[in-house]
Amino acid sequence: MKPLNRVGQKAQTIVRVAHHKCRTLSCTVFFFNGTEFVASSERLGPARLFRPGTVAVSASGRQWIAVGGNRIHGAAGWRFVSPCVDQGSIDHDAVRFIDNPRALKIRAKLDAYLEYYQSVKGVLPRSVVLRREQLATCGAMPGQLYKGIRLEAFV
Repeated sequence: MKPLNRVGQKAQTIVRVAHHKCRTLSCTVFFFNGTEFVASSERLGPARLFRPGTVAVSASGRQWIAVGGNRIHGAAGWRFVSPCVDQGSIDHDAVRFIDNPRALKIRAKLDAYLEYYQSVKGVLPRSVVLRREQLATCGAMPGQLYKGIRLEAFV
């Protein structure tokens, strides 16, 4: 079995200590900012209650990271992450794009469009609309910020 990352080890320690002291845990999900423990809850709950970059770890070891949104209005959603890879703390809007060839091509076209828009209008747009499959290919969710621009899904 692969070794757990730091937050997985900390959550495992919390569960082990509670078991060692013969206490039952009412909380089954633990939240970390980087490697710092910040809260616990009975369930995962809505992502908008947490800032982007917060890592949630269940008592069984599953992990999610809060993505999209911003620090003021909270994250846009949860993304399942590997319990074996450390997730660093994020001081800005958390957008973790996939780096496969198709995603890189979409992001290159998006960058070219933003550069063109700024050269013509003098400012960047507030939002950009992409097809849902483009967002999924990039690993983004509707409402995430990319270079300060909100990504929206075409319905």
